[in-house]
Formats: sequence, structure tokens, C-alpha cells
Amino acid sequence: MHKTLKRRHITLSLVLAALVVGVAPATASAEIVIGDRVGSPGDACDGNNAENDNVKVCFQQDGEWLFVKDVAADGRSAYGEIENRDRICRNLYGQGTWVRCNYSFREGSAVTFRGYTKDNEGSANLIRNLTTWTADLA
Repeated sequence: MHKTLKRRHITLSLVLAALVVGVAPATASAEIVIGDRVGSPGDACDGNNAENDNVKVCFQQDGEWLFVKDVAADGRSAYGEIENRDRICRNLYGQGTWVRCNYSFREGSAVTFRGYTKDNEGSANLIRNLTTWTADLA
């Protein structure tokens, strides 16, 4: 009986480990940069941004800046991600704040970005509040 319980415990541990690995975000290997806090993005967000009730993200062609606003007091950090470039900009300053991260891309290349939030705690730190992908040019 003791061996059976021990096997069940080991099996349950392996299943839980597989689930945690399975729900880890695909961006785990991406470079995460803490954004520089700024007052606002100026006109960078005019007409082309990705947003929802928790996060707002926009890309400025001139200088290739990604701006990220934490919109909600939800205890999670706001993030901006650039697709297929392994670049993530984190806003850890809280509700109502903007940050910007500077990137360098070939002029005229397509840049697709989105926003989301994460609580940054625990082994299964899930991405939440995803915006749609939005495209712009560098």
C-alpha cells in the first residue's frame, strides 16, 4: 500500500510539472527590458495602437520606440511585445504610467506588436489581458 501511494505521488508530481511547463508563455526566451518611465508617448499612439482595459501599447517609427501604458490597478505589470523579434518591454511602475523601450530595426520593415499583463509570481506566470496584434513600419 505504501509503494502504491508513493507511485501515485510521483506520478502526480510529474503530471503537475508537465502542466506547469505546458502553460509557460512562448516568450520565455525573449529579452525582457524594463522600460524607461516617460510622461506620455506624445502623438506616437495617435490612430495606431493595441489596447484593452488593462494595457495600451504603441510603436513610434521615428526612433523605433515601443511605448507601454499600465491602464489598470490590477497588481500586474503591463508588457509590450514585438512579434518575431524576441523583444519585450515591461512597465513595472503601476497604473497610469507610461514607459518606452528603444529598438533598432531596418527602416521600412514591418513591426507587429501587442500588449498583455502578467503578475510575475509563481511558477506558472500566465499572460493575461492580451490585445490584438497591431502592425506598423519601422
